[in-house]
Amino acid sequence: MKTLYRFLILFGLSFFLSQCFGVSKTFPEKKFYLIETGETKQLFSVTKPRAFVVRKVFISQRFEGKEFVYRKDNAVYESDYYNGFFIPPAHNFKEEFVRSLLKSGNFEWDASIHTRVSVTHFIELNLTQMYGDFRTKEPKAVIEFEIVVYEDKDSVSTPVFRKTYRQIQSIEKKEPEALVLGWNLGLTNTFNELNLDLSQKLK
Repeated sequence: MKTLYRFLILFGLSFFLSQCFGVSKTFPEKKFYLIETGETKQLFSVTKPRAFVVRKVFISQRFEGKEFVYRKDNAVYESDYYNGFFIPPAHNFKEEFVRSLLKSGNFEWDASIHTRVSVTHFIELNLTQMYGDFRTKEPKAVIEFEIVVYEDKDSVSTPVFRKTYRQIQSIEKKEPEALVLGWNLGLTNTFNELNLDLSQKLK
């Protein structure tokens, strides 16, 4: 009984204070975003008869969470609890990357889905940078990743291509939606560059 009595007093007091002094707490709504790259340039009229498997996607522990990361100073990074990825960024990145490879014509099959085709190439990705650079009045979307492609012959995988790609895309505002649009544009440009490189390097 005493516990109930105390609860009623505390509840009444908090209600009184909120009404008299306007004490209230409002929190921003959580929002979730997806990376969606633009159109991939088709490089061949006839798709190359190759099949790949994205064997691994590594992502730096600094950016592997769903929350967006902003760089506020040279040594200061900040995560955004209220804005983040709808799915883990490594999965989102992989999905867009695979779609770009197939649309370019460099590969005919994603062998992780079509399991009856023979794998010709294995791919590993290492996503090292993915954040909003908010240090100045001109914000930027930053993304950097390394790709390694292995050719599979007689059950032996040999590296045939390796390169690091980096995009620093200017964005209009220090806002989550603008940051995602910057990543989208940066990755669209990078994937087109990567596919052109692969078209010249792969046999």
